[in-house]
Amino acid sequence: MRFGELNEKYPGGVESQAAHLREEGYIVEPGKGKKPPKVKDFEKALVEA
Repeated sequence: MRFGELNEKYPGGVESQAAHLREEGYIVEPGKGKKPPKVKDFEKALVEA
């Protein structure tokens, strides 16, 4: 994911990826214009290496 955007090449498309993310408790915001949907507040789920 780039900046929380869903991957359009994910098997099943962004709809499938969004469904999996919602099952895990994430909020998926609709895309704007031609941009794909994105995960709301994805920064909170990032892990520091």
